[in-house]
Amino acid sequence: MSEKSINGYTISVEQRAALGSSWVVRVSKNRFLFRKTLSSDWFLDGVQAARFADQVASDLGSGRGVENLRNRKPGWTLHKALH
Repeated sequence: MSEKSINGYTISVEQRAALGSSWVVRVSKNRFLFRKTLSSDWFLDGVQAARFADQVASDLGSGRGVENLRNRKPGWTLHKALH
């Protein structure tokens, strides 16, 4: 399990104990001694989960990520590279 803390939010990436199980990316808001989960996204591949966590971290770092998390449709849309 890995965690990143950015601007009062925590992004955690973890895999369940069972072999071949899914990866979970959770975004939480830190409040004094508690955490409020804002989103929980599930992936079958660790690379996708890490990429999604990095994307959310960069969005939260720029200040626009919270609204994107609240207003997005279910699922994660991959965007093609601009080359």
